[in-house]
Amino acid sequence: MPELPEVEVVKLFLENKLLNKKISTIQILNSKSFIGDPEKIINQQIVKFTRLGKQLSIHLSNNLILLVHLKMTGQLILGDTMLGHPTKFDTYPNKSTRLIFHFSPSCQRGGRGEIVFFNDQRKFGWIKLITNAELAQAQSNLGLDIFDPNFSFDYFFLKLQSTKALIKAVLLNQNFFAGIGNIYANDALFLAKIHPSTPSNRVQRTKALKLYRSLISIMRQSVEAGGSTMKDNKYVRPDGSYGQNQFFFRVYQRTGEPCLVCGTPINKLKIGGRGTFFCPKCQKPIRP
Repeated sequence: MPELPEVEVVKLFLENKLLNKKISTIQILNSKSFIGDPEKIINQQIVKFTRLGKQLSIHLSNNLILLVHLKMTGQLILGDTMLGHPTKFDTYPNKSTRLIFHFSPSCQRGGRGEIVFFNDQRKFGWIKLITNAELAQAQSNLGLDIFDPNFSFDYFFLKLQSTKALIKAVLLNQNFFAGIGNIYANDALFLAKIHPSTPSNRVQRTKALKLYRSLISIMRQSVEAGGSTMKDNKYVRPDGSYGQNQFFFRVYQRTGEPCLVCGTPINKLKIGGRGTFFCPKCQKPIRP
């Protein structure tokens, strides 16, 4: 599943290609993939793109919003560019195509129209037409986005201190922080020298500050690198190539490989059902 940096890269790409263009038609090939009245998006202009955590919002000129979630196997195809899951097909549409959007040329930029295919092999992804009030309600249980200007250290530390849950699980809990995924939680904890099984409320303020800065730094680095591609190639960046952030992984998916700092083999355990990677020497557990 794409994480915050990957969805941010997709947002920036679509913003460059589709802003101010009108949706001329939509073809719904799978009814569960589109939620809402499709007639309400016809001839509506895209006026803005926003993102909260891993959710992408496409704002229309009639004040309605297309909320997009790619989930496990969703992908958006625009011309020769594939965004999301990397399965490639010779032709579009194909057996995995669920929705087809036709766009008229931008009234400001001119040029040709565009066609966007929404493909989803496992049918977990969706595009939902909602109002601003419904968007606020749907995202009311999410914490602040990591890139939100209000995501301050004081906010971050207050959330950490509010629970005894393991720090790794807290970082992945979208109710606390919107958008932190498994990759970035692992590497940020390593940079802050915090063992992933440390109770959140026992993380010292100085280490919490290091963790806060590390999270923001590596997630911005990932956006600049075009996102991360897993070993199973589950994410493709907007130019059709694979993201490059995996070459900067500190501990993630490096089980048995030497720590980049001390040379100790990286260990792996599971926390909350998620693979958790750490250096047993650099990230020592705190005493009971």
